[in-house]
Amino acid sequence: MTCRSIASNNFSGTLPPELGNLVKLERLYMDSCGLGGEIPSTFAKLTNMQILWASDSPFSGKIPDFVGNWTQLTDLQFQGNSFEGPIPTSFSQLTSLNSLRISDIYNGSSSLDFIKNLKNLTELKLRNALITGTIPSNIGEYQSLETLDLSFNNLTGQLPSSLFNLSSLESL
Repeated sequence: MTCRSIASNNFSGTLPPELGNLVKLERLYMDSCGLGGEIPSTFAKLTNMQILWASDSPFSGKIPDFVGNWTQLTDLQFQGNSFEGPIPTSFSQLTSLNSLRISDIYNGSSSLDFIKNLKNLTELKLRNALITGTIPSNIGEYQSLETLDLSFNNLTGQLPSSLFNLSSLESL
């Protein structure tokens, strides 16, 4: 089984740890599913994961560091949950990511250092994610970036001039 969707349901309880036994799983859609709690540690075995949508559900706890080991990941969505920060620095290993959406983080701030190697991004939405510091000066190297949303954070400093050289940028 390479794809599983439990999205848009009214389940109750927590994510079954047994989902982590589906080691060939590549796509998991569990947005708006009703399940909550922490993402089980057994999910660390899901190293073939390419797409994970886990938004608009009562997921909580820290975003697991092991997600940074899912190096085949192209699309990750953690929006509208109750996750705690910071965003793991291990996310810098997710160099295949095209789309990263994280929002509504509680506690613990993050810098944008973890995006330094994510140059394949077409969409970066880190809205209300307790991001601090400055926008990296090399943001202009993200030539495929079409959407950038860093709203409702604690960013400081100047906007890098390279940001305005992104010819593919459609939404800022």
